[in-house]
Amino acid sequence: MNKKMITFTSVYALIMAALLVLTFLYDWNPSGYSFEGNGSTVSIKQGVSGEEMGQADLAEDTSGILLFQAAVQDVKAHWQQDLIVISLLFPLILFSLFKETQPFKEIFPHKWFVTMTIAIIVIYAVATVPSYVGEIQSVHDRAEVLLNDGT
Repeated sequence: MNKKMITFTSVYALIMAALLVLTFLYDWNPSGYSFEGNGSTVSIKQGVSGEEMGQADLAEDTSGILLFQAAVQDVKAHWQQDLIVISLLFPLILFSLFKETQPFKEIFPHKWFVTMTIAIIVIYAVATVPSYVGEIQSVHDRAEVLLNDGT
């Protein structure tokens, strides 16, 4: 492996490690919200630090809390799926950037391989970004309702 490939792989590994740490140790997701149950109340937290934005009483708004929790779980599940896809796309990107590592060189010319890689990434992005926008907006709307009702 040459120095460029090692550098590219190292940067990728650092980025993925940071994303995994944020996701699994700090309970981060793209919506920026999380929650924690405390008996009869649910604490609504925001950001990586988990700054508490407010609390909602389970007895007062059970359905609102459940809808908020479901919306956050949808975003988390989607984000975890995207982490898997990002890790699976890495070899394609690596093979596209470093022509000498490309598999099936005899079958696929490098330009076709790069085009196929870009097409896969674009198709996945087009399929996933609109649903992210809706899921994140749902979390923000439900959090706003819970936080404004609690004040």
